[in-house]
Amino acid sequence: MVSSHRSGEITVGISGIGYYIPKNTVTSHDMAQWSGIDESVFSAKIGVERKHVADPDEHPAEMGVTAARRAIKKAGIAADEIDIIVFGGLGFYDYNFWSPSAKIQAGIGASRASTFEIRNGCNGGNLGLPICKELLLGDPEKKYALVVCSDKLSLAVNYTDPTAVSSFTFADGAVAAVLKKDHPENQLLSYASISDGSLVDYVKVPCGGTRIPLAVAGSHREDCYLRVTDPKALDGIFSHTYLKNYVTVIHDALEKSGYSVQDINHIFTNQVKKSITDGLLGELRLSEAQTMRTMREYGHMGPADTLFCLALAQEEGRIRPGDLVVLAGSGIGFTWAATVLKFR
Repeated sequence: MVSSHRSGEITVGISGIGYYIPKNTVTSHDMAQWSGIDESVFSAKIGVERKHVADPDEHPAEMGVTAARRAIKKAGIAADEIDIIVFGGLGFYDYNFWSPSAKIQAGIGASRASTFEIRNGCNGGNLGLPICKELLLGDPEKKYALVVCSDKLSLAVNYTDPTAVSSFTFADGAVAAVLKKDHPENQLLSYASISDGSLVDYVKVPCGGTRIPLAVAGSHREDCYLRVTDPKALDGIFSHTYLKNYVTVIHDALEKSGYSVQDINHIFTNQVKKSITDGLLGELRLSEAQTMRTMREYGHMGPADTLFCLALAQEEGRIRPGDLVVLAGSGIGFTWAATVLKFR
């Protein structure tokens, strides 16, 4: 299908991606020992053999600063050319009542930028792209935006809670993308998303909010880790809706861009258990060569996953001019979303 985007139309594209991965690792063997769950559940069923975790003195904002500097260098610009900085983390910030986007602004020297945070579960990075695109297109004085995803999700894992085994893959790391207005390459074409709020209370870290303040949670430390309420019921719901919603938003985003599933060259998703990715590829009739699975070596880095996959695919030379790329993600809440990009 021919794209609905007209030649001569003002575009926004990704001009540079950078990332930071901590050196320390936790293996599937470690997770098996700590949890008492057979290692094959992690290595074979879920599809993770190791993941990277940050040192105690490594924090989301500083990891984001490193990723941002690398993205800026690849974009070939100076930090003070950036007009907008968006931080799309999922979990813990360095502090409560605090702005990681402002800390990153100060850390990279982007003195002209306005900054803010968005939270949309593991879809934060995906959502940051169209938000920045619209902000750039809506202001003739703005040219560059920076989307940063950085998380220390390993802090949310309680390896003694078998009901939360889906969180055992949570890993740490950061990715950043520079967006440029009037950039003919790596164009952002369209975005689509849907949410199902009926699932919102199934997955959460209970403590730290107004219902269970930290002072109250002191005697119930398990509330400070990710908890899954009624995992059997959640699995049952997911078996009917999760894949369907994933496929729906991908089709919606493609239709908005003027393309179809048959036009997809690559699809990069947030890193979920192997069977879900297998199911998605099967539904879309895409091959293994058209995606990238980073779960096995890096675990699940939340909102960073899709852009991290894109960065690795570019480094490996897998993406060529003319390729159509879909970034697809799902996040607690629950939200499913997809972004379509055209590489030129």
